[in-house]
Amino acid sequence: MPDFKGLDLTGKTAIVTGASRGIGAAIAIQLGQRGANVVVNYTNDKSERKATEVVNKIEAAGSRATLCQASVANVNDIPKIVDAALRLSQTGKIDILIHNAALGVDANLEDVTQELFQTHFDTNVKGPIFLTKAVIRHISRGGRVVFVSSAAARLGVAGQTVYGATKAANESCARVWAKELGQSHGITVNCVNPGPVATDQWQESDEQFRQDMQPLIESTPAAARIAEVDDIAPLVAFLCSEDARWTTGSVLCANGGLYN
Repeated sequence: MPDFKGLDLTGKTAIVTGASRGIGAAIAIQLGQRGANVVVNYTNDKSERKATEVVNKIEAAGSRATLCQASVANVNDIPKIVDAALRLSQTGKIDILIHNAALGVDANLEDVTQELFQTHFDTNVKGPIFLTKAVIRHISRGGRVVFVSSAAARLGVAGQTVYGATKAANESCARVWAKELGQSHGITVNCVNPGPVATDQWQESDEQFRQDMQPLIESTPAAARIAEVDDIAPLVAFLCSEDARWTTGSVLCANGGLYN
């Protein structure tokens, strides 16, 4: 008989930031389908309905889920996320932390403002650093931390001066934390790096930007298309599993081969 127990997440407690839509929603649902209990984080009232739909899908799969409205960019909100996970946990521990929440406003260098810089680094870099710091004391050995990075961290995409820099910072954190938290805490830290993905954020991006991206999309080795969220979520779930125990400090290609 086939044995896939190494991929089972039953009883694990997971936090997924920015989980009301897009990649974050797909990851939260995927973890729930594999048995994890999930904190579905969202930032504002207009996202609550979609976040509730994610919770309902997780519960329909037989797992437990809870909503948590909080902004990772605000360090004062971080205890809300941690407390929600501890209330949900059946063991008093947090097992999985997915850093998905991110801002990604495109701006050429000449259009970069201090506000754009600050908001992106607060959400994409400061938030994950201080959320991880708050969660570490509650993660048991065998815990998993996964960043949703981006091919923009390495590919060099026009208009992504700030966004690309934040994602490169995420990948750097993963490499550093893999060393700091490995033998001492038994935690693995990894990234996945999607390219263009068919999400609301993609649809809301500048039309010129999408046109400029078309040659890149057509050159994607795996297929001449952008990704779907279900191309990404299973890779994140794998990195959360026991089968991924020997993978840490890595960036898993999730962009069809645009950049490894």
